[in-house]
Amino acid sequence: MSLAKACMDLLDKVIKLQVNSNDQAFFTDIKEFATTKKNGFTQATGKALHRLGTSKPSEDTVKQMVEAIPSSLSYKDEDSQLYPVQSAIWNTDSIKYLPILAKEGIKHNVGGRDKRGGLLADNPRDDDNWSTLQLLVHIDVDDASYAIPIDTACLNAMKELRKAGLLVKTDVKELLYCACHPSSKMRFEYFVEWESDSLVARTNDGLPYVHLIINTSTQSLASFTMYLRASLKYYPRQIGCLFLKDNNGKTTIKIAIEKNGRNNTFKAIQECIPTDTTLPILHHAAKDAPEYFNDLSVRYPSAIFLRDENGRSFKQAQLASGTKTIENDAFFFLTLADDEIAEVDPVTKQYPFLTAAIAGTGDLLTVYHLLSKNPSLLDHYREQVTRERAD
Repeated sequence: MSLAKACMDLLDKVIKLQVNSNDQAFFTDIKEFATTKKNGFTQATGKALHRLGTSKPSEDTVKQMVEAIPSSLSYKDEDSQLYPVQSAIWNTDSIKYLPILAKEGIKHNVGGRDKRGGLLADNPRDDDNWSTLQLLVHIDVDDASYAIPIDTACLNAMKELRKAGLLVKTDVKELLYCACHPSSKMRFEYFVEWESDSLVARTNDGLPYVHLIINTSTQSLASFTMYLRASLKYYPRQIGCLFLKDNNGKTTIKIAIEKNGRNNTFKAIQECIPTDTTLPILHHAAKDAPEYFNDLSVRYPSAIFLRDENGRSFKQAQLASGTKTIENDAFFFLTLADDEIAEVDPVTKQYPFLTAAIAGTGDLLTVYHLLSKNPSLLDHYREQVTRERAD
């Protein structure tokens, strides 16, 4: 048993003598003495917990300290007004103690109820009042030489918190946003591997988190590049997060260009998607971001010959979108080859003239034009319908 714990136990026993003592003055003196000494132990241990980055004790020693004097976990530094668990985040050498402080802190409601031992309490030292947990996944440094050590220390602490159930899967959606920064690359990748669905998650207002990152990150372009590269790994056929739309129909590519400029954004995209890509980027561009179709066509010319996740060729996807008619884009229909006019859509199992009939406004001039190129398709369709009814 530690000296501090022995003293604290003794003080508690003396205080309990009140029930068997008629000497109220004795009890009053003892209570004042006990309170003074107890506060002294709390203060001394609390200050020591704020110096962990300097003293660098073993983790077992820290555990013994807080078990002996649990009130020290709630001791606030006079200057910063931080709890020890909050103070630990601001020194690379003290980050490793954060899981211990949080695990013990949750037993004593440090920071208040449901604050996970102080992890979810707002950190007064941070200008944005982020919680300690948010800072753990985000905190960075200006000196690049310290980036990897801090990223590593924070990642190790996150892993320990996860083992203890103090970092859970439902946290990832919001924390992925906090971790998307070049200095927290390993933390970001850890979250992505843990919960990749968070890459296409949205805020409560329906805003894709990637849009929020582009608009608020101190390194917007680098953070966008990180996010796009990760999303392409898990959602390749959707071209990652590039064409995710907000409630107003704005795509990620548009948000990125508005924030970082056209040239910088396309350079970043090309870093993530090679020129000879096998991803149907032009299919998605034509559908979701037609204003950037020419820019992407120049950079990915061979993508015009690819098929999308539904097996559609570029022209089949265009026709199925319902935006093409003989009146608004005659060139598109005039350049359709005979085999393209006769090819059945892999999704609807219909000929192009039927796709044109049901897509969009069902333009009759377009349907007539397609049938005039190959009238026999109508007979084939009738035969097909007859066989299906017979079956």
